[in-house]
Amino acid sequence: MITRTRCTLAMVLLAAGAMALPACGPTKREVERVDPATTKDLDYRFNDTDARLVWQGMVNDATFRGWIDRWKAEHGGNRPIMIVGPITNRSQDYIDTGLFTMNFEREMLNTGHVRVVSMRDQRGALRDERLQGQEWNSPETRKLMKNELGADLMLMGNIIDVVQRSLDNRQLTKYYQVGLELTNIETNEKVWMGNVEIKKVATLR
Repeated sequence: MITRTRCTLAMVLLAAGAMALPACGPTKREVERVDPATTKDLDYRFNDTDARLVWQGMVNDATFRGWIDRWKAEHGGNRPIMIVGPITNRSQDYIDTGLFTMNFEREMLNTGHVRVVSMRDQRGALRDERLQGQEWNSPETRKLMKNELGADLMLMGNIIDVVQRSLDNRQLTKYYQVGLELTNIETNEKVWMGNVEIKKVATLR
């Protein structure tokens, strides 16, 4: 009788354990593809939509202000040559500034009004390729050393933010200010300055 009871108890425990196993398995996630332009805020932090607002606003401002025409008039009709420099993030968030600087660089280049040279962290690979080419490339396709195009203007900028919370911590306001500027590398004169502001309000329901 005792043996039968023990066997019955063991079977019950095994069955209960088997039923509990699915609950310990990995959680199934549902994934869907959406239009990259879709706004979807999972929290109040800087995201892809904010980056898009920044570069679109900056491109619109930079191509509207008239500084490119003034540059051409002062430099014999030559287009300004731009390089992307440091963007300082002084906000409380981690922000990959490449999310908007690369798009700004692309759109400015594609307007045909400016020329763009590779930024600092890209030049090493190009110089290595030229160096190897001196030995391995045929003479007619070999590229000259020390013949790089010098930039006229450097794009620099900063990101700052302000956070405000309600007394009951149920509402949070996040304000971002992104500033970009193009500065003449030779004279340190700023030829264009742009600014984009973003404000978000998050409410705990």
